[in-house]
Amino acid sequence: MKTPLVSIIVPNYNHEAFLEKRLESIFNQTYRNFEVILLDDYSLDGSVSILRKYAEREEVSHVVLNDENSGSPFKQWQKGIALAKGTYIWMAESDDFCKLEFLQKLLDFNAAQEQELGVLYAQSYDIDAADKINADRIYYTENFNPNLWKNDFKISGASFVSKYLKVKCVIPNASAVIFKRALVPHSFFSETHLTMKMCGDWLFWLKICPNTHVGFVSESLNYFREHGAVTRNHSNYQKIFQRCFEERLVREYLSQEKSIDQEEEIIKLYKRWFRANSFSRIVTRLFYRVRLKQTSLITYLNLFFKHHRTKEKLIGKRIK
Repeated sequence: MKTPLVSIIVPNYNHEAFLEKRLESIFNQTYRNFEVILLDDYSLDGSVSILRKYAEREEVSHVVLNDENSGSPFKQWQKGIALAKGTYIWMAESDDFCKLEFLQKLLDFNAAQEQELGVLYAQSYDIDAADKINADRIYYTENFNPNLWKNDFKISGASFVSKYLKVKCVIPNASAVIFKRALVPHSFFSETHLTMKMCGDWLFWLKICPNTHVGFVSESLNYFREHGAVTRNHSNYQKIFQRCFEERLVREYLSQEKSIDQEEEIIKLYKRWFRANSFSRIVTRLFYRVRLKQTSLITYLNLFFKHHRTKEKLIGKRIK
């Protein structure tokens, strides 16, 4: 299919300040075969007025305004995907925006391949609340040698997961991605997935990528916004716990595939969690909720004590 229908899902919550720019970057895409699904998760700002204005556009197929907050962005993803009619889905987050050639360039890249790709994404710029570009996202994958993301590439989804996506979420922004609707069956979202706030997108890509091929366009076509309200800001103990706990869920999902070695990544997760915990925390239930099922309690505690002994030695050296 040379011009597949793309279902563009816009899940919004309290993004009045960014919403109009987001929608303008969608409705003015140079690629024209798309439908738009507008969702609002009971915003308390002026978002709904903006959505109602754009709802009159002929490209809009659905407008769903929640009368209470769902509590999870992935309940909105589930709702939008269920309504989508397109061959491809674009989850266009409401605080981001993109270049007007975003869809066309991704689909042109797909058309140039011998094998159709089920997941395609582009490089992103990091921007602030005032649209200032802070960085090109190429820095995010500098820990890989070579840095695959310096150039366009295509790769089997299984290799993408085992080499890269198991390390961290190398698809850092859903707004930069289009994926095939057929990769998401009706029973795709588990109850656990629907409660996630920070790593649910990572788990989403881990579930769909092994069943397809992945393509990447190295041109920065997407603008990934960083601002105070985003859930990925780990600014307190509860948020650090939420991030580490959700990564534990991701790593337990990955552990079902015996060929994927993630021992190094699990140790890094524990160290990150241990840094946020003093000895007094080991009597709390929360402390143990980051422990993976395959890690024994004794091993978990030994790693914790080893981490703090090493930390104390380093502090002692600095004092001397």
